[in-house]
Amino acid sequence: MTRLLVLAALCLLASCASAPRVLAPAEVERFEIVQRSSAFDGIAFEGVGEYEVVTAIAHMRINASHVANRGIVGLDQASAPDGWVHYKADVIILRPVDAGKASHVLLADLPNRGRKLGMRAINEGEPALELANSAGNGFAMRRGHTLAWIGWQGDVPLSGDGKTAGAALPVVAGTGPGMEETVFDDIAASSAIKLSYPAASLEQARAVLTVQATSAAAPAVLPPASWQFKGAGEIVIARPANMDAGAIYRFRYEAREPRVMGLGLAALRDVTSYLKSRAGPLEDLHLDMALAFGVSLSGRMLRDFLWQGFNADARGAKVFDGVMPVVAGAGRSFVNTRFARPGKAGSPDAAFPFSYGVTSDPVSGKRDGILAACTATATCPKVMHIDSSEEFWQGRASLITTDGAGKDIALPAGVRAYLMASTQHLYASTPTVGICKYQNNPATQAPLLRALIDDMVAWVREGREPPASRFPHLADTTMTPPQREAQGFPDLRAIGVGYPEAINGLPGYQLLVPMEDEDGHDVAGVRLPDIAVPLATHAGWNLRRMGFAENQLCDLNGLFVPFAPTPRAGDPRRAISQRYKNRLDYAKAVAVAARELRDQGLLLEEDVESYIERARSDPRVKP
Repeated sequence: MTRLLVLAALCLLASCASAPRVLAPAEVERFEIVQRSSAFDGIAFEGVGEYEVVTAIAHMRINASHVANRGIVGLDQASAPDGWVHYKADVIILRPVDAGKASHVLLADLPNRGRKLGMRAINEGEPALELANSAGNGFAMRRGHTLAWIGWQGDVPLSGDGKTAGAALPVVAGTGPGMEETVFDDIAASSAIKLSYPAASLEQARAVLTVQATSAAAPAVLPPASWQFKGAGEIVIARPANMDAGAIYRFRYEAREPRVMGLGLAALRDVTSYLKSRAGPLEDLHLDMALAFGVSLSGRMLRDFLWQGFNADARGAKVFDGVMPVVAGAGRSFVNTRFARPGKAGSPDAAFPFSYGVTSDPVSGKRDGILAACTATATCPKVMHIDSSEEFWQGRASLITTDGAGKDIALPAGVRAYLMASTQHLYASTPTVGICKYQNNPATQAPLLRALIDDMVAWVREGREPPASRFPHLADTTMTPPQREAQGFPDLRAIGVGYPEAINGLPGYQLLVPMEDEDGHDVAGVRLPDIAVPLATHAGWNLRRMGFAENQLCDLNGLFVPFAPTPRAGDPRRAISQRYKNRLDYAKAVAVAARELRDQGLLLEEDVESYIERARSDPRVKP
């Protein structure tokens, strides 16, 4: 045993405060509290009381040569004269004022481009924590949970203001390939693209700008006369007249000054370990678990966090006890590469491995899995992977439970996968059209997410098994090729509704979508009352309208096509009058569906009552 380890052991036994401190290979060097303030205008939550917001900046340091940190790309170039790499991360904490009424659960809601998406996804609230109406239904607060937002994106500035959570990461020397991709979705004649990294040269000959009408079309190189640099951080484009608003522009150039973006993984790891150890402003809360919740981009980052082995902290201890990637599909993040762009999609988003268990890649022949690294170190968390239908069309979600070559694959014992049937990426508060052909999808997902958070807490704390996975499979034909005849989506062309021409594909892989019933709803998954007892067709896809790359998949939007009140010519779906005799009949059907989900652990009693109450007054059904 080395001298330092012997000394550390003696200190633990003798509580010798005067001995030199053994430095961790990565740590929070200083936790600077910028402000403490009352949350939600002082609202007291039942059984818990008031909450407060702690706005802080974590001053971090990390040893580039330690084995726990060597996987961070570029870290070895960033050391300061003292041998450490120093950086900072925003930390925003929402905690009960009365520690005696806290749940002892830390829920890290990974910021998405600096934003607090979990407040809407879980609480149906808003990110402005000081406002009373931002609490939504107050679910997380009524449970007494402590929420934390830890800045991990180096492309989101450090703010220190509690509104957004970013990070200040070191810049290192060097040049390399940079790439920007954008769809303007407007009809301006001239547009600008801001560059993620400054250009190493302003010579147009060292850069290439292409445009293509759709992802399947061949790209055309735009001549130098049609674009120019506006300094090292931006280009301005005179857009070609033969391309509509939905055209795809890609700019490849030589970039300089890469940022060590992979430190975002370390920030999440090390700040969470610090808070979980009951340090700083949470020392009185006696936390006994840490859960991670990530929506969309942040959910993909969580999958990357696991795959790259960061759920073992710098001392080898487990960081998160439970992880919930939400609407992440089969993607990962673009965070730990040279010239990474954490806030944007990139090549790692479509790279093997896709599923959680170790499998063979039908394209490369490699064997790997999202949980391979944490399995080797015995630091895997419980995982609840939760997708909407949109991720099957746009995010390759079928690769979570299939091998990409037409076979089902099993999930590991500590993983559950749930499809939020017939919902879009994030539900629309009010159906709108925008650049799409059809109204987008308002079917809410928050009631299921609330129930699953309770299930996760019980799974981690008590070992109580959560509901079985509810995800489509090939074996029971609940997953099919993405064609109308195979999927079973109703033919609505007579009422003006089309069907996608193609899925967001990946060369070499067979991608699939959920099977539909006669109303166009997913057969598999968790069918919340809006889907189980429908008044409209809801889908996870929508199509772009004319002038915006017509008939291509419409970004993250789903579809909402109301049923006719009475039978309508050309519509194969039953009308509302053919389904429910009156509003009471409809409310009874909703009650049956909601209570069944409650009994399965997939809906809370309070949400059962909300669904029933809403059905009793729904104006779409006659009294």
